[in-house]
Parts: sequence; C-alpha cells; structure tokens
Amino acid sequence: MRKNLILEKIIYNIKKNLINERKSDELSMKLSRMVIKQFKKDEDFELYDLRFDRGDEYAVFDFKCYFLEDIDLDDPFSIHAEADMEEIYIEITFNPQHFPESMSDLVAEVKETIEHELEHVEQQNFEDMEFEREDDIEDDEEYNFKYLTSNIEIPAYVRGLIKRANTKKISLSDAMEEWFKENKRNFKESKKDWPRVKKVWMKYASEMRGKEKIKKFN
Repeated sequence: MRKNLILEKIIYNIKKNLINERKSDELSMKLSRMVIKQFKKDEDFELYDLRFDRGDEYAVFDFKCYFLEDIDLDDPFSIHAEADMEEIYIEITFNPQHFPESMSDLVAEVKETIEHELEHVEQQNFEDMEFEREDDIEDDEEYNFKYLTSNIEIPAYVRGLIKRANTKKISLSDAMEEWFKENKRNFKESKKDWPRVKKVWMKYASEMRGKEKIKKFN
C-alpha cells in the first residue's frame, strides 16, 4: 500500500513538472513572438494581468515592451530588461541600419531575455523557487562577479542562455562566450572575472541537468 502511494506521488510530481514546463514554454514562446511582431511594426505594447499557473500556485504580472530607434548606436541593438513579482519591463534600443540583417540575433536574444525575466517572476511568486536576496553586493569592489554569481542571478542567466543556445543551435559554452563578448565592457577585470563567472554558471547548469531541472543543452 505504501509503495503504491509513493509511486503515485512520484508520477504526480513528474506530471506536474511536465505540465508546468509546457505552460512556461508556451508563455515564453507567445511573449517572444509578440515582441518580434511588434518590433517589426515599431509599436510599443503593454499586456496586463498575465497569469501563469504552477501547481497550486499562480503568478499574475504585467508585460511592458518599448522600442527606441537610435541611428548612432554602434551595435545593431541593445536590450534592457527588469522584472519583479508583478511586472516584466523590456526596452529594445536598435539601429535600423542593421536590420533585417540582425533579425536572427535579435530573436535569439529576445527569447533569452524573456526566459531570464520569467525566472525572476517565478522566483518571487512560487514558494519552491524563492531565494533570500544576498545583501551588500553593490558596495563590493567585486560587484560584477558577485552579482552575476548571486543565488538569484545564476538560475536566470543559465535559463536564458540555454534558450539562446537552443535557438541558435550552438553549445551552451558558445552561447556564454557570445554573451561575454556582448557584455565585456561591463567587466572591470574581464580576464580574471569572466572565467570565474562562466565556471560557476556551467557548474550550476551541469548539476541541474543531472537533476533534470533544466532543459537539455549541448
């Protein structure tokens, strides 16, 4: 009798995780498509009271996305994003001279960004994903390293970069290197700090893959 109850609980948890993953995938896909659709129109948009169910819990949040054209921007585009338990905010600055040539790179980074920010929404709404935020990071001389390897940011960056890797059909390691090249200017000592950050991210990704808690990657 006890064995049957344990087996039923295991099956229930597997089904619940699969259902949650499908819902998360569907939401991420819909938001990504909406961003790219509106980008092509160059039309800002706001979505209110989006609901995401996860087991017996749910999150309700707003999604706001804005586009800024800048012909003096050196890069094809730049994405700024933030999230809390009630809102995801995305701002895409772009140089129209680089489009449509840079569209595939934009699609990959939009998907990555949305996955990253959804992780933060879930962290703040779902009990089993909550983290106690680490304090005193901003005043430390190793701010960038400590921020990127904080308990809140590691899962978000890894989740987003796995999405980038799978979208572009490259390895997770290569996706991380792409990210570093795009953000190298934000590191005070990139030669020292980036290998440390990447090592932490890859270790987390490997551990979570072993536990089947993140998507597969190369």
